Amino acid sequence: MNFDFQNHRVHNYKLLMRRWTAVVRKAKLDVQVYASADDSDLFCFRSRKLTRSGGIYLSAGIHGDEAAGPEGLYQWAGLHVGLLRELPFMIFPCLNPWGLIHNRRTDTENRDLNRSYHLDDLPRIRRQKEVLEGYRFRCAMCLHEDYDAQGVYLYEVRPAHEKAIGPELLAAAGYYVPVDLRKTIEGRRAEQGWISRAIRRKNYPLVPEALFLAFTHSERTITVETPSEYDIGARVLAQIAIIQRATELVAGEELSRLGKTISKTTA
Repeated sequence: MNFDFQNHRVHNYKLLMRRWTAVVRKAKLDVQVYASADDSDLFCFRSRKLTRSGGIYLSAGIHGDEAAGPEGLYQWAGLHVGLLRELPFMIFPCLNPWGLIHNRRTDTENRDLNRSYHLDDLPRIRRQKEVLEGYRFRCAMCLHEDYDAQGVYLYEVRPAHEKAIGPELLAAAGYYVPVDLRKTIEGRRAEQGWISRAIRRKNYPLVPEALFLAFTHSERTITVETPSEYDIGARVLAQIAIIQRATELVAGEELSRLGKTISKTTA
């Protein structure tokens, strides 16, 4: 894969959504405008195969200064239309359009939306929660970037009996961006960029999206962090690689069964 982002307007939300239009049509995704905020509509895309359990959740752009997430998610979708047709996905392509447009972490009122999922009085968060009501995902993935990162790293929350997949995701991303090899990242012990989180609700008075999902909607939750000071093209490719590898690992049996169909419909 080789993309030229030199002149690409990765902070242009209207352009991002226009480009998504073709993917949505080809993949036959259901589209919902679930809220409006800061003069922009907020979208949720659903695969026709999505049911109340067993799906894959993907989101990006809750921090607007982390542009590789929304771009990587879009580029991955464009490359894998066949997967979107045949596997159960719920996608939030950009949770903070104003932040993306203005290259800001926060919304117009300087709120960090990723510390707001304990709230029910913030309309956009409440509406997203309503969309999610009744769903239980096999895997949820939230795409982020980190200004201070020395490479790509990720958090993984999973049941103790489930095998970790984070190291394999990092191996896939490592073709494009080096893995962050610090032993401690954001105050947590890390192993080759992989941070395994054990969570208890009472320890998080401010709840981010990923932990809200882990508490209520997801069996396995991954938070991806690419280094925002690296080349945008490499970061996007790392995000694409992680999404694809996670899909392969989580939906391996379905992919094996649908292999011929997917190969015919991806192009």
